Amino acid sequence: MWYILAFVFGAIIGSFLNAVIYRLSAEGLTLWDPPYSICPVCKHRLSWKDNIPLLSYIILKGKCRYCGAKIPIRYFLVELFNASFYAITIIFIKDFVLLISLWGIFSSLLAISFMDIETFSIHDSLIISLLIFSLLFSYKIHNLFYGSIAALAGFLLFIVLYKFKKGLGFGDVLLIGAAGFSMDMVKLNIAILVAAVIGIIYSLVAFKGYKPKKAIPFTPFLSVGIMVGIILMLRR
Repeated sequence: MWYILAFVFGAIIGSFLNAVIYRLSAEGLTLWDPPYSICPVCKHRLSWKDNIPLLSYIILKGKCRYCGAKIPIRYFLVELFNASFYAITIIFIKDFVLLISLWGIFSSLLAISFMDIETFSIHDSLIISLLIFSLLFSYKIHNLFYGSIAALAGFLLFIVLYKFKKGLGFGDVLLIGAAGFSMDMVKLNIAILVAAVIGIIYSLVAFKGYKPKKAIPFTPFLSVGIMVGIILMLRR
């Protein structure tokens, strides 16, 4: 019963994350203005039946009810990924504070990743959100001192890479610094290694070994690595 409620709650939060991703990256919009949902294309005000997480996308067949414009698959994926993670973790994690910190970290990383994919930028508010939940996770799972060391080490490493390696954005530096609090040095190294390996595999498959003609956002790969590191922290 609880995992069903967690799935529904996760889908609702996922719907909010979609609004965050769109509004924080769109000019002339804020999270509270306008105080209702709109179609990104025709700007028509959406009714409640257009905003049912997961179901509305399926019922509307991925199109706006009013202008027929295609709704990006991202809206469905964010809600599905977030809902699934919430439902799975509530089965295994019984500590409420730890559970909230995990949900917060995952949702922050999810929003950050999709925003980076679409805009090649990361909003500061999402980094702050990740930092808060990472500190909470660190407090519950291990010593904040070790988390601080990992965060500082990750931040300094990525600062060097940012200065001397093209393609790495400063948002990635802030991301690893904020998420580093949730890990120790061993798990941080694993997270970075996993991110690098996935990034290399993606490049080889997507571009068949050739040099990409456009920039590739590294944040999604880094987010996967971070989640791997955090899961390993839970198995201590």
